[in-house]
Amino acid sequence: MTFVVKDGVMTDLFAEPSLTAKSKKDLFPGAVLGDPLKTSDGFLFFELGAPDNDALKGWVPKEHCEERADANRPPLNEAGFVQEAVNVQLRFNATEEIKPGVALKPWIVSADFLIARAIFETGIKNLGKNIPGSDGVGPLQVTTTEWKNFMDNAGDLAKGARLSDRDHPVLQIDGAAFRQHVDGQAMSKIRLDAGKATADDPFVPSFLDMFLAYVTNSPAAALAILDGQSANLPANTSIKDVVKSAMSAAELAALFQAREKLPGTSTVFFGTDASPNSLKGVVELAESTLKTLLADAFGKIKQHRPDMVATVTAGGAPWMAVARDAEARHVTAADSAAEIKTYFADTDFGPVGAELPAWCGAFAAHCMKQSGNPTVAASVPKGAAAAASWKSWGADLSSQDGAIPQGAVIVLSPTPETGGTGHVGFFLSFSPDKKNVILLGGNQSKKVGETPFAADRIAAVRWLDLPGAAGAVAVDGIRLPAKVKQADRANADIIIKAFAAAGYGRDQQIAALANAIEESALNARAHAVGEDSVGLFQLRRFKGVGGKNSVEALMDPAFNTQLIIAEAKRVPLFAKAANLHDAVDAFVRFVEKPSDKPGQSALRLRTAQALIA
Repeated sequence: MTFVVKDGVMTDLFAEPSLTAKSKKDLFPGAVLGDPLKTSDGFLFFELGAPDNDALKGWVPKEHCEERADANRPPLNEAGFVQEAVNVQLRFNATEEIKPGVALKPWIVSADFLIARAIFETGIKNLGKNIPGSDGVGPLQVTTTEWKNFMDNAGDLAKGARLSDRDHPVLQIDGAAFRQHVDGQAMSKIRLDAGKATADDPFVPSFLDMFLAYVTNSPAAALAILDGQSANLPANTSIKDVVKSAMSAAELAALFQAREKLPGTSTVFFGTDASPNSLKGVVELAESTLKTLLADAFGKIKQHRPDMVATVTAGGAPWMAVARDAEARHVTAADSAAEIKTYFADTDFGPVGAELPAWCGAFAAHCMKQSGNPTVAASVPKGAAAAASWKSWGADLSSQDGAIPQGAVIVLSPTPETGGTGHVGFFLSFSPDKKNVILLGGNQSKKVGETPFAADRIAAVRWLDLPGAAGAVAVDGIRLPAKVKQADRANADIIIKAFAAAGYGRDQQIAALANAIEESALNARAHAVGEDSVGLFQLRRFKGVGGKNSVEALMDPAFNTQLIIAEAKRVPLFAKAANLHDAVDAFVRFVEKPSDKPGQSALRLRTAQALIA
């Protein structure tokens, strides 16, 4: 549901909740107002524009407003949603600080998790309110509270965001991504405050922890569930008894209302306040549900963003030779303490005292540094002695079986086998029943060896050969120029694949990409305000190909690309171009139409030629 001005009514946006107050804007019948932020004496307060635009904040008489059903919400293009979820992951995880002094890492964002959330809530459909007791909307069911937290606290990541963007099925991904980061950070802080982790070696939540934090709307409740699993509680212990110390009575009531059953099923999830499910029942359902969701999410990424599936180079994982050597030499804490202490020299840990610290992270760093590969050696992250620091090494991979190359870095959330904060090791395989992941690592039973760990404790899977990883500049065989930022490189793949799907050959694909690079440097959120040109191809609104679409819609890279393809379809000369020169020239002159057509044609041909040089 959303509020609009009633049919047949003209009203005003008042500066104060009074009919005699100053009118800030005329409002016509059917004008979309969104969700009210507060009420006062028969008036509703709305924010119609950007958060910093006071001219579009004000009060509307409640009698002039009505709620409109969401039945006519526009359908969602699944491919565009999945592609943007990956772009959001790349954009967020390329950010060092959200605000000065507020780091994003190691609480990074996963496209797999975001897509899994959308599958869980709506099946990736643009629905209205779909969770009992929640005002969440869209494929991710993003709430007003969630979106406001994003706008108020996400720094430059939320720059230009408007309250109405929450209801945009693609733009709302940013708010859900920030929620994932915030929940992870909150769980780490709870552990830190309880003395169960340190600032240098923080608690690392697993995907299961993140999922439970989301469905309970409480990071504290997720940790209570985690603690309950290792507390040897009676099998019939109710979930209510486990989480009630972490939640208020109102939060508990909201939990049972929203999550009584799994969405769209009759399967009891948390149950009711009067008849709650058991801790064991909730955890088993959460584990099995999340496993299926992540597998489905990975399938959609493979379908719509195949460039994000790991490509293992001929060099493979050179660090594994070092790890295998240590394993063959039977390195143990009891017999090899002196050697193990040297591993810390390959980190920034500093001098090691008489007592041997937890050394799984130092072992991983040692294997990288001694791998013989300069790129690998240089990739060791700051704070490498702590498992959590490896969450931001390389690039993110899916946690699904079949998607992980041998030697990938696996970060685990704490388990009885790993101790207080977490563990890092190198992937070998999954157990036949897929319940355990087999890692080769240091400090596994106080030695270098192979150990099975519960697969549901995986917090991150990392690799060094994906687009977005350190040093990667190529996408689909194309070398992108330095001015294309790392977080924007994935947009090249969207353009290439979209033009290929539209029936265009390689010359036309390269020509289009070169034009987008010169227009926006592949920054999907580029906006030249003066001429109101937006997105990858800088489409002009009202006077051009932008077609009177909103700024936020044109910032969707998939949508922006489809509009330019529709324009290109009107130019037969572009489709018939027999070489790269003719394809670029036709695109410049008849599709993009810059003021200096000859000059820009020459410039963009040079850009196109450099892409494949």
